[in-house]
Amino acid sequence: MIKAKNPQTLFHVDAVQSYGKKLLYPKKCGIDLLSVSGHKIHGPKGSGCLYIQEKTKIKPLFYGGGQQRGLRSGTENVPAIAGFGLAAEEAYRDLEQKVQHMYKLREHALRELALLSGVSVNGAQGSEAAPHIISVSVEGVRAEVLLHALEERSVYVSSGSACSSNKPSVSRTLKAIGLKEPLLDATIRLSFCETTTLEEVDYALSVMKEVIPMLQKYIRR
Repeated sequence: MIKAKNPQTLFHVDAVQSYGKKLLYPKKCGIDLLSVSGHKIHGPKGSGCLYIQEKTKIKPLFYGGGQQRGLRSGTENVPAIAGFGLAAEEAYRDLEQKVQHMYKLREHALRELALLSGVSVNGAQGSEAAPHIISVSVEGVRAEVLLHALEERSVYVSSGSACSSNKPSVSRTLKAIGLKEPLLDATIRLSFCETTTLEEVDYALSVMKEVIPMLQKYIRR
């Protein structure tokens, strides 16, 4: 659609969450630039890659020795590159099996969360949803409070994306999907990966079933 409107438009895709969870075909999708982060696929932190369609021309952010074909000067971090390469290879090995495993964990978690009063799930369901993330809103309980209560029991969730962790403002994404005002700061994110086990999910759910009703006793009016 973008290219039909203006063929000169450069289409960049932030594939940090989808890489290693979905088959990506940049040329087929008309993608000019696609960025990936290594830590999302169990690679070294600080590693990543940028796919550049062969006819796309970009300027470097800074200049120097002309490494990486003049796109990024500076000595290459060989261990990180090697680690990212291995992680990418592993991520796409038996991909369908891994994705189905995560979907099973996700659906199991959703069924159990539905039993909790005042808990709602945001976003698409079934195969339309990402297999490894669940956005959950808990009525009357601030995300930060719930996060620390779960953390004390060795259940680690997040109250937002890492790239917005230093921004205390309410998520624009949650606003955009029409979440009610009281739930904007009462939403957490649960994440899975291919190595997450059913036992780990069940433990997390058991803790949530204990902690959430307790915190809701102090519900804000």
